[in-house]
Amino acid sequence: MSIKNNQPKHQGEGKFSPFDIWEKGGLTEHLGGVYATQRLLTRCHLTAGQQVLDVGCGTGFTACSLAKDHQAQVIALDINPRSISEARKRVSTQCAHRQVRIIQADAHRLPLSDASVEMAIIESILVFCDAATVLTGIHRVLKPCSILAFNEFTFLKPPPVSLVSLLTGTMGIHAFQQDEWESIFCKAGFADVTSSIHKINLWEQLASHLKADGVKNYLTAIRTGVKDTSIRGTFLNKEMLAAARDFLPYVGYGIYTGKKLQ
Repeated sequence: MSIKNNQPKHQGEGKFSPFDIWEKGGLTEHLGGVYATQRLLTRCHLTAGQQVLDVGCGTGFTACSLAKDHQAQVIALDINPRSISEARKRVSTQCAHRQVRIIQADAHRLPLSDASVEMAIIESILVFCDAATVLTGIHRVLKPCSILAFNEFTFLKPPPVSLVSLLTGTMGIHAFQQDEWESIFCKAGFADVTSSIHKINLWEQLASHLKADGVKNYLTAIRTGVKDTSIRGTFLNKEMLAAARDFLPYVGYGIYTGKKLQ
C-alpha cells in the first residue's frame, strides 16, 4: 500500500462545535460513545489480519480496539494535530504500534492508493464534511466486496428550521435523517445499505467517557474546555442550554453499513 503526500486542510474553519470542549482536553466525543462503536463493529464481521481504515480516528480509542480486540491492521487517519498526538500516545501506551499506523490527512483527499484497504469505518465526522466527497473517496480506496460502516448524527424525525439553522450556522454541522444518509451512501457507489437509528442516552454518554478516558482525564477535559472563552461564550449560556433541552427529542445517531461491489 502506498501513502501519497497530502497537506491537510481543516473543514468548517471558524465554527465551533460541542465536541471542541473535549478536543481542547485531548478527548474525542461522538453520539453514543464507545457503545455506538461496539454496535458498529458488531456489524463489520472483522477477521484477524484485516486491513481497516479508521477515518477521523480522534484519540485512537477505536483504532486500538480494532488492533487489540480484533487483531486488525489499522490505518488511523485524522486531520487534527492534537488528536493525532493523543492517538499516538494511546497506541504507544497500549503497545499497539505494530498494528496501528497513524497519519494526518484530510478525509476529503485520502492519501491512499486505489483498492488498497479491506474495510473502512467512520465515526461522527461526516456532518462536518462534504459527506458525498468523503464517501466517494473511501469507495475508491476500498477493495471490491469490502465494507464501509459509519455511525453519524441523525435526526430522529423531521427537525424544525430553528434546529437546522442552529446546527449549520453556529456549529457547522450538516445532519440528515436516516433515509437521506442512506441516499448519500448509495450515490457514492455503495450497495446493500443497511441502517438503524438510536436515541441519545445521556447516562450511556457519560459512562462512555469514563470507560474510554477515565475520571481524571474526563474532568480535566471539562475544565480545559470551559476555560476557553470562545467555547464558553458559544455553548455555555442560557440560550444554548435551553436549545439542548428542547431539541434533544430530534437528535440521535444512526449506524450505517454498505458494500463496495466493484
